[in-house]
Amino acid sequence: MINKLMSLGTTKKLGYLPNLCSFRTLLSGMAVAEVLAIILALASSSETYSAAFIKLGFTSLFVQWTVLSASLFMCMISTPLKKQSVLNLTLIVTTIVAFFTVFASILTIMADSYQKIAVIHYWDTPFIARNVFIAVVVTLLILRYLYIQDRHSERVKADSGAKYDALQSRMRPHFLFNSLNTIAQLIYQDPKNAEEALLDLADIFRTTLDTRPRITLKEELDVTLRYLRMEGLRLGKRRLNIVWDMDRNTLPFDMLIPPLLLQPLVENAIYHGVQPRKEGGTLGISLYDAGKYLEVVVTNPIPPDGTNSHQKGNHIAQENLKNRLKLAYGARANLKITKSAHQYRVAFTIPKE
Repeated sequence: MINKLMSLGTTKKLGYLPNLCSFRTLLSGMAVAEVLAIILALASSSETYSAAFIKLGFTSLFVQWTVLSASLFMCMISTPLKKQSVLNLTLIVTTIVAFFTVFASILTIMADSYQKIAVIHYWDTPFIARNVFIAVVVTLLILRYLYIQDRHSERVKADSGAKYDALQSRMRPHFLFNSLNTIAQLIYQDPKNAEEALLDLADIFRTTLDTRPRITLKEELDVTLRYLRMEGLRLGKRRLNIVWDMDRNTLPFDMLIPPLLLQPLVENAIYHGVQPRKEGGTLGISLYDAGKYLEVVVTNPIPPDGTNSHQKGNHIAQENLKNRLKLAYGARANLKITKSAHQYRVAFTIPKE
């Protein structure tokens, strides 16, 4: 049994819950349980100090036994718990805690009645109901906290991953070589454009290193424009034609959004749709103020058959965007990808917050 628990201690967390087989998690649970025991003991403290300490001792024993028993039981059934949805996992954990609370209450009633009278009682409805009610409320509050903490951690991780991926994509040797080579040529031909290109490149790198969880739509559009100017210098105006469709008078430029939503999508469209074509193509970017939502659409041409269009990387980028939207907005965000004979279209809507 001990070996089994030690092996389970290396497993990952259960959904939004921490790894209940971890010794550190058990210690944290015991600490929280002791705080709860102290609060319950103080709420029903007796007049004398000795009676208060005795009450605290019994309360601590009751709460600690319940927490440890429930935690160890969930550790033993961790494998099926991993497959549960958020709602099912919450219901299962709450039910397990309630069961062990009832069991601990019955043991307490038996011990108390054994000391007072010869006949042992096994049930005290008000006592058990009160204990179960407290246990369920506290459990739901803790689960709510763990869920919010897990969502926040996943959101930060996704944002950091997206920034890292964006930085890595710009660190591709051919991108840096082509960009710097273009700038080097412009230094003699057009020094002003060369300086602006260097500033654009620096701004792109600076955005990927920004630690803010939200930026304005205006900032996102600004870094996208800088990136497009860099790609325009590299591919040339004949190969990269950009068509914008947005109303600057109605767009919520102050709207806060997760960073690097539009720019990686535009980069993806150029890299997988425009660049593989010898003649280039048209990149379409549309932004609409749809009342409570902002709608963004990016379109690019389909490369001819047999062209290396990096389809595998294309799907990875789309899955990354889908996960980031889900983490940031949940069911309020919508991503739709359509592909026709000549055009690839990616559209997403996000709520205005």
